[in-house]
Amino acid sequence: MHRRFAQHYEQLVHRVGLQQAEQFWDHVSQEPGKPSALASITILKGSAGKPRGSGWSRTHHYELTSMARVDYQYHDGYRTAPDGDAHPVVAILTISFGSH
Repeated sequence: MHRRFAQHYEQLVHRVGLQQAEQFWDHVSQEPGKPSALASITILKGSAGKPRGSGWSRTHHYELTSMARVDYQYHDGYRTAPDGDAHPVVAILTISFGSH
C-alpha cells in the first residue's frame, strides 16, 4: 500500500475493526480473483463492472459488513511501462460506509 493511502486503511480499521480490515487486505493482496470464504463478493455487471482497460478484471464488490463495502479491480500482469516488469496490481475504486 502506498503511504498516500494509509489514512484510508486507518479509516477502514476504525469503521469495521482490525479483523475485518485485515481479512479484506489479505484477500486483495493474495487472491483478489478468487471467492472468499469470509466475505460476500459480487462481480458487477453492466457499465458498473466495466474493466478500467485491457487486462483488468471486472469490478468486484466486496462486502466487509452490512455497512461497509469496497469495489476493486485487479490486473495480474500490470506494467508501468511497455518494457517494465509485469506484476499483480489491485485498484481500489470505492470504499462505501453506509447501507445500500
